[in-house]
Amino acid sequence: MYLIIQMITLFLLLFWPIIMMMSPMAFDAPGSENNREHIIGMMVFLCYPILLCALYWIFDARLFGISGRALTLAAAVMVVLALGVSGYGSLLKNALSGIASSGYSKVNNRVYYNASPVAAADSATFEVLGNRYDSNGYARDNKQVYFRGERLADADAASFHPMDSDQEYWADNQQVYLNGKAVPGADPTQFKRVEDAWGNPSGYALSGTTLYYGTERIGEVTPDEVSIITPAIAKDRERIYYLGKMILPMADAPSFVLLPDTDGYARDHSAVYDLIGDRSAPIAGADPQTMNVLNRGYLKDANRIYHREGYEPTEILHDVDYDSFVVTDWDDETQSEARDRYALYMNGRVVKQLAEKAAP
Repeated sequence: MYLIIQMITLFLLLFWPIIMMMSPMAFDAPGSENNREHIIGMMVFLCYPILLCALYWIFDARLFGISGRALTLAAAVMVVLALGVSGYGSLLKNALSGIASSGYSKVNNRVYYNASPVAAADSATFEVLGNRYDSNGYARDNKQVYFRGERLADADAASFHPMDSDQEYWADNQQVYLNGKAVPGADPTQFKRVEDAWGNPSGYALSGTTLYYGTERIGEVTPDEVSIITPAIAKDRERIYYLGKMILPMADAPSFVLLPDTDGYARDHSAVYDLIGDRSAPIAGADPQTMNVLNRGYLKDANRIYHREGYEPTEILHDVDYDSFVVTDWDDETQSEARDRYALYMNGRVVKQLAEKAAP
């Protein structure tokens, strides 16, 4: 029986490093790193090797010949060092002091952000702004606005407010702000988000006739002509934009639309385009009138089969048999995902030859 107890004890001690490595998952929930009871409970749990070894000391027992006293001292050193290196010591100290380890807190007439003092903040008038967890970087007192603990230069505390329910953009009576940065030249009285086809706000915004992506000024546009193609791509009557940069200058913007059931390809009246960020480009030879997107990166128009791997440009598959080519389910035995009458294919490349092609 004593041997079984020793084996269980050894297993629990050897399993502790794994528990220690997995312990940050216990703080995944928003605000859990500021919950005193949760933090103290976790610290007590992570100290179980000390308590376990202390029982051997109390009962004057040995673990495979090692005294309980030696075990307890070794466990204490190991646990304390691990908790200190992992930052749990500071977490516990903050919790016991009432200081939030993340976000703002007020303790003893001092304001803290992420447990660091916010210089010059007036604790008596200090308030955290926003009702969303990720918008709580903003705060103010009777004189200043703060973002993530730093003073937001030139912001007017009295008029500072969120611009909509999403609370991504904020404004005072002079400027618009995003992530603590002023949007250059934006007028708070004219500023608005550009909505996508489903009425959701996009990363693009307008201030009068000036188009922005985030805090980046794109240029002058006709507001009614701006539309959102994908979360990252927009267009007006003359240009296509990707994250605030103009792309595809050769494209015809009025007829530029996504191919059905995809956000990786688009077409206008004369060409088909790979949408791969600032490397977007026409697909050579592709027919916009007959192009269809197949599965697994394959495309097909009236004349050719194409393939695109990841974010690389689309290639024409010159050697496939057009009439018999089909995209299949993944075949683990042959490591293939498409076929024609002559070969099996993976990522647009032949992985197995099925038959010889007849000479032309």
